[in-house]
Amino acid sequence: MGQMSLTILLNFYNFILNKNQISMTTSPLVSCIMPTANRQRFLPLAIDYFLQQDYKNAELIIMDDGNESAFDLIPSNPKIHYFYTEPIGTIGIKRNVACQKANGEIILHWDDDDWYASNWITRQVDAQLNSGADITGLNQVMFYSPSLNKRYMYEDTDMEKPWLCGATMAYKKTFWEKHSFVDLQVGEDYDFVWNSGGTIFAINYIQGFIAVLHANNTSIKPIENPKHKKNPVGWKESTNQKKL
Repeated sequence: MGQMSLTILLNFYNFILNKNQISMTTSPLVSCIMPTANRQRFLPLAIDYFLQQDYKNAELIIMDDGNESAFDLIPSNPKIHYFYTEPIGTIGIKRNVACQKANGEIILHWDDDDWYASNWITRQVDAQLNSGADITGLNQVMFYSPSLNKRYMYEDTDMEKPWLCGATMAYKKTFWEKHSFVDLQVGEDYDFVWNSGGTIFAINYIQGFIAVLHANNTSIKPIENPKHKKNPVGWKESTNQKKL
């Protein structure tokens, strides 16, 4: 091999190494937004799931307009920003306020009553950076009912209106700035997916999230959702056990 060929090969090898190094070290700030109200019994777990994340360049924005402040439940941590306010409106409005306060390039939904795997943020950042989509999340979701000790799987099969679970959505703040949430208590996430004009990408990580069913869910029971009623075949009881 000639000297010039060897030089070209080494330069190409260094380029590949540097490219891989950049891709591995790129870690944009992620803002996890958590609208909440009167959920004191859930907050410690939700915060703990955030603090267990292996993706370190992240912040948690908690927007609380419940009857009483939950400040005493919030650990002193520079990554956690807790805002307590008088009632400010629907979940859609609260999401918008939380997005305004977010410092991150990527915004990620963090529901106060659901379970997230410790590498959930990492997987979402990868999808945001590499999929080319505006909105990423799950279109297959495991629901768990503690009272029944049963798990249910929902898989979206509606090709006319692709769906992503609101509690699993991520998007760039610049996208939200052009397409804010509508003033709805239920369905603001569906509207965001369907009417924003954004491209969506369903990540293949169903084991990374579990939606917990309980009497105080903000939305109507998932199995009663009008979209899901049109698609009952999407629901099935699951025997796959996963500890919370």
